[in-house]
Amino acid sequence: MTNAQLLISVIIPTYNYGHTLTRAVMSAQSQLDESTEIIVVNDGSTDDTKKILEILQKKLSNKIRVFHKINGGAASARNFGIRQAIGEYYIFLDADDELEDLAIKAIRSHLMQNSDSQFIIGGHYTVFSNGKQKLYLPMELPKSPLLKLKFYLIDKAISLSNGACIMHRSIFDSLEYPEHFRNSEDIPIFAHAIANFRCTTLSSPLALIHKHDDSLRH
Repeated sequence: MTNAQLLISVIIPTYNYGHTLTRAVMSAQSQLDESTEIIVVNDGSTDDTKKILEILQKKLSNKIRVFHKINGGAASARNFGIRQAIGEYYIFLDADDELEDLAIKAIRSHLMQNSDSQFIIGGHYTVFSNGKQKLYLPMELPKSPLLKLKFYLIDKAISLSNGACIMHRSIFDSLEYPEHFRNSEDIPIFAHAIANFRCTTLSSPLALIHKHDDSLRH
């Protein structure tokens, strides 16, 4: 399979998450095949991230691509990853989270049945600091763009999370992550995707989203 035929790019931006980065990378690497790639963007980390990435590159050989950049924030790192990605679809996996086992297999199967889908909303587990987990599975979306936006932004009837959402590359033809946002930069992208692109839901958990006090999400 050539680069042009890659289906999925797993993009992992990281800033000072050397202590969890290996977990995130290996959760994706264990599911790799010839249609999938992993991209790690080191956003100017000052911890041991660079050393961890050197170890991972030696261990995984040509299975991941690593890039280092000056710190610019999560949105900047995601946009950088988009510019490097080869896949038709993107999964943005935070460096402190992990993909669920068989997530990519489930996504591939879903796309075989929904080949026109441009934004896939999957389920996820929230993992709390005490080890407890809570499962979130997506509800079926309304049909109209306006009602879908209301469903997401106002009613908060659906929980969207990076790592559990799959976005077609065309979503980013007209909009990038807003780099002036220091957090919540995913909200306008999710709203853009829901309102303007073909959306489907996948009622399977695709990621484990870890909650902790020092995360931007918290």
